[in-house]
Amino acid sequence: MDDPWVVLGEVVKTQGLRGQVKVRSEIVDPENFRLPGICLRCRDGSLEPVEVLRYRRQKGAYILDLKGCDTIAAVQSFVGCELVCRGSQLPPPGEDEYYHYQILGLPVLTFTGERLGRLREIIPTGGHDVFVIRPDDDGREAGAEILLPMVASYVLEIDLEAGRIVVDPEGRKGRPRPDPAESSPG
Repeated sequence: MDDPWVVLGEVVKTQGLRGQVKVRSEIVDPENFRLPGICLRCRDGSLEPVEVLRYRRQKGAYILDLKGCDTIAAVQSFVGCELVCRGSQLPPPGEDEYYHYQILGLPVLTFTGERLGRLREIIPTGGHDVFVIRPDDDGREAGAEILLPMVASYVLEIDLEAGRIVVDPEGRKGRPRPDPAESSPG
């Protein structure tokens, strides 16, 4: 089975003069920065093992102290690099929770079986993530991009074993909408 590299964050700048880096990250548990096997993936694709000694949160980002890096010169080349680890290194997600790497690329179907495309992107927001579904690039006529909130009324099922996501693009949980012509006034 494939064990993909998972991005934990991106080094956006150096911090101070003692070799710290500022990392932009959507990481839920910052202890994941301290997992064994963490690497910096540089712009050229090369991997450099690193060890995070300490971290602290600062204005929506994290400040990391890296082992062996105690000057600004030691970390300047890390700006623009990604902190990555293998997916198998991450702790198992909770029930009905998924890591983005597990579901990105899965086909997305409506509850009636119509294929909408694949999950291509996940946009984190304050309340809930938003799924970006784009049509398959297989020569068929391209449809429009679909944005769906990651809430139960829209995302009905994520089945990793079957390799699919089942949704209701109208958020009705699979129930037909009442026909306005059939409703009678009071």
